[in-house]
Amino acid sequence: MNRRSVLLALAAVALALPARAQPVDVTAIDTYLRGLRSAEGAFRQTNPDGSIQTGRFFLAKPGRIRFEYAAPVGAMVIADGINVGVFDPKSNRVSSRYPLGRTPLSLLLRDDLSLSEPGLVLGAARNGELVDVTVVDPRVPDEGRMVMSFAAAPIALARWAITTRPGQRTEVALTEMRTGVELSRSLFNIELEEARLR
Repeated sequence: MNRRSVLLALAAVALALPARAQPVDVTAIDTYLRGLRSAEGAFRQTNPDGSIQTGRFFLAKPGRIRFEYAAPVGAMVIADGINVGVFDPKSNRVSSRYPLGRTPLSLLLRDDLSLSEPGLVLGAARNGELVDVTVVDPRVPDEGRMVMSFAAAPIALARWAITTRPGQRTEVALTEMRTGVELSRSLFNIELEEARLR
């Protein structure tokens, strides 16, 4: 094969490959995240096994989020700023608890989140009409990573996907989101919820 044939073959391969995602400036997204103090809305969760769950969510920084699942009735996940309480109505236990700081979700809920923090952002690129920002907690990088996806105009958090250390991926898509809402602290009180369910 002569040199011209090799160049033509390489060009054909290059044209057949999808265009690489273009990096984006995350400055405006950083400003948006710093200003996101509270929110509520609906969510659609895709679990690692492919099953779908829906419900309502409530978010209040720092560190607090509540997911109320439509089914099974009584299923909830509550982060109170320190722990994550998982309420499973099929379980004999009122809730299972995990340290919030050991989950990638803690990044979204941080009061002082800055995308310029060294080691935090692994990449940012356009994905259709969304901008994907991949982050990892530099303090516990082995605990998993999170891809936050934002609508560009106006900037708004649209979804996130968390991949844990064993490779389990959970995606949460947000709809009907309202920001700047006033939320009762009791929504994020794990002990109060446990007492109510006893």
